[in-house]
Amino acid sequence: MFDIQHDSPVPIHEQIATQIMTHVAAGDLPARATLPDYRKLAQELLANPQVVSRAYADLEWEGVLKKHPAGGMEVVAGADVICRGRIHELARQRLRDAVRQGLAAGLADVEIRQTVEHTLVAPPPEPVANADLSTSIKKPSHASRHRDSQGIQDLSWEKGSGSP
Repeated sequence: MFDIQHDSPVPIHEQIATQIMTHVAAGDLPARATLPDYRKLAQELLANPQVVSRAYADLEWEGVLKKHPAGGMEVVAGADVICRGRIHELARQRLRDAVRQGLAAGLADVEIRQTVEHTLVAPPPEPVANADLSTSIKKPSHASRHRDSQGIQDLSWEKGSGSP
């Protein structure tokens, strides 16, 4: 459900919040759907629990989530409207940033307009099916990462100071 890029310049809490908003706006997380406790989600994402807690708190402040009595968070009724509005605003901001970047790079106004118009008339990309998306973003399990790091440790023991 989530694709967290740990090497992205976008902070992880923003990635999580934006992806939750996208799922809510698309109807994949309808009203009253529950999200796991922040510690459990952090473990699944291999992220710091405080980062997930911050994403949840931001979405709670925005009126998208509320604390669920049994633990975790629950999507609030009407959150889909809030999320669509926020996603639209984020897209408008990215367009403004792209225009500023084009201008700063020396592109003429007409070149920017032509690029935007060309993009608008191009055929839209094929949407990715949810099943395809979930299989394409599988992350290695913590256990496999541990095995990989254990192999690195084993190699260092062979080269240097003796056995473990």
